[in-house]
Amino acid sequence: MFKLKLQHTFLYKTGIIFLFLMFFGQVQAQNFIIHKVEDGQSLRDIAKIYHIAPSDIVKYNADLATGASLQPGQSILIPKPDAVIKPADSIKLADKPVDYKYHTVGDNETLFSLSKQYHSKIEDIVKLNNVEGYDIKLGQILIIPIYPDENAPKVIDTLKYTYYEVQPKQGKWRVAYDHGITIDELERLNPEIVGQTLKIGQKLVVPKFIASKEPVRDEKHYIYHDVQPKETLYSLSKQYNVSIDDIKKLNPEVAENGLKFGQTIKFPKHKDFNDEDSTNKITDFDKKINELIQPQDTMQAQAYTGNSEPIKINLLDSMRLDKVYRLAILLPFKLKEIDNTSDICDNLVDNKILSYYSGIKFAIDSLKQLGLNVNYDVFDTQGSPYVTGKILEITDLSDYDFVIGPVKKDNIDKVAHILEYDNTPVAVHHYKGDQKFRNLVVTTTPNKDLELHMIQYIKEQAKDKSIKIIYDPTQKTIADSLAVKLDVPVTKIAGKETKKGLSIYVDDIKKGIDSQKDNYVILLSNDDSFIFTVLSTLNSLNNNDNITLFTLNDKRLYEDDTNDRMNIFLSNLNYHFPAKMQRLIDPKLAKKFKETYHTLPDFTAINGFDTTFDLLVRAANADNLFEGLQKIGRTTQTSKVYLYRHNPETGFQNQGSVILKIGKDLDLHKVE
Repeated sequence: MFKLKLQHTFLYKTGIIFLFLMFFGQVQAQNFIIHKVEDGQSLRDIAKIYHIAPSDIVKYNADLATGASLQPGQSILIPKPDAVIKPADSIKLADKPVDYKYHTVGDNETLFSLSKQYHSKIEDIVKLNNVEGYDIKLGQILIIPIYPDENAPKVIDTLKYTYYEVQPKQGKWRVAYDHGITIDELERLNPEIVGQTLKIGQKLVVPKFIASKEPVRDEKHYIYHDVQPKETLYSLSKQYNVSIDDIKKLNPEVAENGLKFGQTIKFPKHKDFNDEDSTNKITDFDKKINELIQPQDTMQAQAYTGNSEPIKINLLDSMRLDKVYRLAILLPFKLKEIDNTSDICDNLVDNKILSYYSGIKFAIDSLKQLGLNVNYDVFDTQGSPYVTGKILEITDLSDYDFVIGPVKKDNIDKVAHILEYDNTPVAVHHYKGDQKFRNLVVTTTPNKDLELHMIQYIKEQAKDKSIKIIYDPTQKTIADSLAVKLDVPVTKIAGKETKKGLSIYVDDIKKGIDSQKDNYVILLSNDDSFIFTVLSTLNSLNNNDNITLFTLNDKRLYEDDTNDRMNIFLSNLNYHFPAKMQRLIDPKLAKKFKETYHTLPDFTAINGFDTTFDLLVRAANADNLFEGLQKIGRTTQTSKVYLYRHNPETGFQNQGSVILKIGKDLDLHKVE
């Protein structure tokens, strides 16, 4: 009986659509397509298929305009591009309409009644339809301009819904997130915003939280808190000095359904709160997740509980799999330029952007296999500010959870500036501009942080060591500053500037090396001949393996694969240097990558993989990416390290790095 009823309903709706088309006439019918909704299709999905805006579908399907959701098997009208009303530019109207609609004149309808019904102007209806003598006829099809009716609020169920006024810098994602709904749900409640960006002061219909009957409050032992917009479990855990796990234990509805605006939850009044399951409670949440490790078969994080040994937390097991994560990828593929060259294959192989994108896609596909629901759209900026601007005009990037790219400074400025108002994260590899964007996420580590890491490492290892700084004259200021930062006894050995260039006396180096102690030698120079002189001299003095060489940056100057002699020097000197990535490609990852793309990944692809994987895992372990960047500490992926520093004005900056050394086997090894 139920199946028959569904069939009857489907035939009825289909018949109505065909009658509608017949009523419009043969010419009008040719302007529409009947689409049968498939399982899981959204309004946005269907709009993309036909290259039109979701709002153009809504205005030709009355049931969708009332907020009804799509159902599998449902037939809806899809206007062909030429069916979307676009009045001639020569027709000048009194004001700019927000929309247009077709209307078939009914019995006793007049221009006056239509103007009231659609909040339009009689003169505009006459102009658009070339009405003679203000005389309209029964059955006549008119184009009606639609203007907003400021004085006509929506009729809503006030027990379930309320009105919300859009605040500055708020987009759809922020409004939906603050009220515990998805963007699709927000658009169903407010069909006028489909395909449109929000405006400051715009009134939207949002759900009204209805609290269950409040039990008797225990004011003696608990504090009761009404959840405010933008508050999260993380921020509340910091405010009341209680772990998130304890909040969930005290408030089972939070553990089951998440945090909701307007909800009342309770916190323990005493700091020594504990229950039978929380004997090792973490009170400092900033140290809860300290290090994320990527072993061969799983990803884990280290968390510290007081003075105890680190415990391992598997972030992949704690990802939110019930949410859909949407990414926008903006990169300068410049595919048009590639198509216009004769060596297309060579250009594709040498294209670093395509290599970076292959890593991004591989990371997304890998997380999908683990159950994470990720959708993404790719945009070719062509490296052009103009093209990037056009993308911003036709695409509401604030609907995405975060954006990866673009690359060039001018394009980053454009995208970050627009999305800053909607608080949408923009993740870029590096940023050399001087503007400040609080939504910017820079994923590569600055050189100054590499130096700080190495300086800290040397200070920690300096006990009973003889510290030397060898530098050429151009590096004197840096050498003086370094000696102060190390805050340990230091011997400085300076080079000379001669007519033939920079040099150093071998005897000066010999006098500076302590034969009775382990020597830590920090080399400051960018001059090839100066470097070679120092390395060869130190190598000859290193009979007891008591010299360890250090530099403060990760320049490849000391890693010339074609110079075996230089590499042997470095190996003998146990050369240490800081790096932004390990420069070691995981064999299992390389194998899977080759099976997918038929080529081995380079470090650019690994960078794209690690960065995207890390961002998605952080987002999936928090309410949003920003919170994931703040609450999750140092993470290590297959090659890169991430530890984000937050500045309220300039956003997030990765400061993670590793210290590598060249071993006796001439291979690189991770030290820290």
